[in-house]
Amino acid sequence: MSSRKWLDNAFWETSEKQMVNCILELEDDVGRVTRQVMKISKTDVHGNANSDFDEVVSSVSEEVIDKNTEERRARKKAEQEEEKQRELEHVKARKLEDLFNYKLEIFEIPEIKETKNRKLKSKLRRSKNKIEANLFAMMILAEELERKEQSGEV
Repeated sequence: MSSRKWLDNAFWETSEKQMVNCILELEDDVGRVTRQVMKISKTDVHGNANSDFDEVVSSVSEEVIDKNTEERRARKKAEQEEEKQRELEHVKARKLEDLFNYKLEIFEIPEIKETKNRKLKSKLRRSKNKIEANLFAMMILAEELERKEQSGEV
């Protein structure tokens, strides 16, 4: 004996409650069960009432569909916020990695690598952005240039 049953996880596709998204479970004469996800409009293209829509709403109940819709909306909003946070963390991590690589390049400059000014070198290591890194690198370079001029190396 074949049967059809609407699962109780249906939700509204539109805020006007003109379309419902639902799952129909069909069992054929040999006992095989299949499920179909369906979007059913309240009316067909000619404006006539859709009996499947009425069947879903009466079987599941409008209150349950409303509750499912609200739960789904809240879950989707939370998922979007979570995704947004993940993306922000990813961007932040990428920026930190870029800054780290930038500092590595700066420390390859011979004057910066060989400077004895541990205080400026430490500030360069701890700089929070490229502007700070550039500032401390320029200070080290200026100091090293002045030192070389005074010692007659230039």
